[in-house]
Order: sequence, then structure tokens, then C-alpha cells
Amino acid sequence: MPQLTIPKDIYERLSRRAAALNVPVEHLVATALESAAGGEAVNEARPTPPGKLPHDQWKALFDEFVAAARSRANRYPPGFQADVSRESMYQGCGE
Repeated sequence: MPQLTIPKDIYERLSRRAAALNVPVEHLVATALESAAGGEAVNEARPTPPGKLPHDQWKALFDEFVAAARSRANRYPPGFQADVSRESMYQGCGE
């Protein structure tokens, strides 16, 4: 596997950022490198619709997607509940 040399001060900042996001430094860097290489970032990946994959493969990918979303739950304050109701989305849009 190829290796990169990263200046110590940049690595320390990456390490602090990864700790704040509760992800390994390698994951944080791999996501950034994938994006820089013109690919779709790992965290931004969307599951393929079920019609294009056998159900068991789609389900495994979907479960991975949901697990990634749940792994970010600690970024929100305790008891946080998003209000994604239709009423809240259009509130104040001038009826």
C-alpha cells in the first residue's frame, strides 16, 4: 500500500478533527482523498436502489449506510430530535 508523509502539525490537526468527529484519522483522510481524486466520498455514498442489486446485497449496503448515520449521533446534543415535518419545512414561507 502506498504511504504519504504528512507534516506533524497537519497530522495533529487531523487527529484533533477526527477525534471531534469520533472517527479514525484514516477514515477522515480517506474520505478527503477520495473527494480530491474526483470520486464520491465514502460518507456521502448513497445506497443503490434495490432494482439494480440483489436484495441481500442492497440490504447489506443499506444497513451499512444506516450504521454510518447512527455513528454520527454523538455530534448532536442529548435529546436532540429533528423536526422534519412538512409544516416545519415550509414554516415562514409566506402563505
